[in-house]
Amino acid sequence: MATVKKYTGGSIPTHYECSLHGVLAKSHEAQLRTRLSALCGDTEAAHHELHHEITCIPCIETPVGPLRREDHMLRLRIELDPKNPLDNERALNTICFMGHPEPRSGRGASVRPAIYAQVFSGNAAQFLSLLGYKFNSEFVRKGYWFLYRNTFKIIVSQIYSLTEDGNIQTAQPVDPSGSWVVQIVADAMNQEQVPRVCEQLDELKTLFQDYVELVVVDHAFLENRIPYS
Repeated sequence: MATVKKYTGGSIPTHYECSLHGVLAKSHEAQLRTRLSALCGDTEAAHHELHHEITCIPCIETPVGPLRREDHMLRLRIELDPKNPLDNERALNTICFMGHPEPRSGRGASVRPAIYAQVFSGNAAQFLSLLGYKFNSEFVRKGYWFLYRNTFKIIVSQIYSLTEDGNIQTAQPVDPSGSWVVQIVADAMNQEQVPRVCEQLDELKTLFQDYVELVVVDHAFLENRIPYS
């Protein structure tokens, strides 16, 4: 049985994820990285990351109707050691719930509730199975991130698909042109903090406008909908 972190009162706190996204051309990646190093510290300030993310959906499909809206997708995020990705002993497992984003809010960033529960021991995939969830899809994200003003996480990464389920050694880039995905993410601890965080993100994007256009993603693309066939 997996063991997850326990919280006072038995409930896991909900944060509100505020974010901006953009697509960075391969030719501009080195320039952006230099800019980030200057803003956030020297080259040692970059944190390399390798994530294997698995989406899971309920094993039993809720019949069509109002209750179906209560079905949610969960994500198992496996943080691997970039230097030794096959060392499962050092992998960090986190179960993620990303709520429905605010629709057409007019804010300067995408906003959605987010809950993270780290699994400290046991088999995280088996734990999700016991919760009534099954495998749906997976991808690998590889890149690096910087922390700006101890608040804003700036992630620069490439997305890979797997040609063999569960085998990260079969990862192939989704975009053969070598483009990068840029995300600026900040958490608001409660709804009252959301407006100010969004304003700060809207101001922050101008620092990178020479390299990448950071935008508010249409809420339809961030919906936590179950892809029932």
